[in-house]
Amino acid sequence: MPDSDHGFRTLRTAAYAVIVVAGSWYLLGQLQAVLRPLLMAVFLGYVLLPYYNRLRKKMPAPLALGLLGGGALLLLAAVAAAVTGNLIDLTEQAPALKERAVEMVRRVNEWVQTLPFAPPRGADDQKPEEALAKQLTDQALAAVNVVAVGLPEALATGLYLLFLLLESGRFPERVRKAYPPERAELILDVFGRINAANISYVKAKFVSSVIVAVPVGLVLWFAGVKFAVLWAVLTLVCNFIPYIGSAVAYTLPVAFAFTQSDGLVRPVTVAAIIAAIHIVSAMVLEPMLLGRAVGLSPLVILAALTLWGVLWGLPGMFLAVPLTVVLRIVLENLEITRPVARLLGGE
Repeated sequence: MPDSDHGFRTLRTAAYAVIVVAGSWYLLGQLQAVLRPLLMAVFLGYVLLPYYNRLRKKMPAPLALGLLGGGALLLLAAVAAAVTGNLIDLTEQAPALKERAVEMVRRVNEWVQTLPFAPPRGADDQKPEEALAKQLTDQALAAVNVVAVGLPEALATGLYLLFLLLESGRFPERVRKAYPPERAELILDVFGRINAANISYVKAKFVSSVIVAVPVGLVLWFAGVKFAVLWAVLTLVCNFIPYIGSAVAYTLPVAFAFTQSDGLVRPVTVAAIIAAIHIVSAMVLEPMLLGRAVGLSPLVILAALTLWGVLWGLPGMFLAVPLTVVLRIVLENLEITRPVARLLGGE
């Protein structure tokens, strides 16, 4: 009987866990229009909050918020204007880009056929190559257009961010009023650890992303590659997505450089320089800046990218690491889930 009762409790716990996970997955999918901009605002708040707190010590909170918000708004408006202009031009040139991509694939295939070990080629082999080139071009343009589609959500994120900054200073006092002293201090300690981990990660990641995006944009601009500002912004954003983001941020501008150029010297040079920038960032810069800020194993990061990417698309991948860091810290403070938190850790 005891073994039977233990097995029943285990089965019941597993059933409860499945129900909670399934229900959470469903609710996260249904509420993504509300939760995504809210969590993005929290994410950006980690970048702006330290500067807001410094300004608030020197001036009234509304003035500090207006100064910080106005500066951020002007910067974002300038970047958005440049990116929007590049997107319009890129959309107008899409048909010509597809034709050049087809021509580039045809040239590569003709060169391959000159090699002694090249496979024999049939009469209809060109059609699949043309379809592949057009498909790749369409996917690249769709990935770039995500920036334009996300503009309405960016507005909601800005409104959330405004109120989050206003309420940030009152949160500890409200927690102490709502809970007994010991419970309140435990809650504030958990939030403090979450804030410290995410602020350290976001600030380091932002600095490393800017350091990568600026030289990439300059290299493309000096090489005469069109839409350099768009590719620089794409590099900055994608750098927040571990592993996958760097591959996308490298592939799209380099592929466009090959498509735009008639020769090989310029695009090959651009590809080599941008590859060197990304390698230095991944091997030297980010380890130096990030250190052990994330505290997650690479396998957990990849799993989180997959999970949040399936659920919320590109914004989900952008938020995957901070959300997983929050989850790990919360699990560490619950005795029953502490072993799970240790499994998520990078040590």
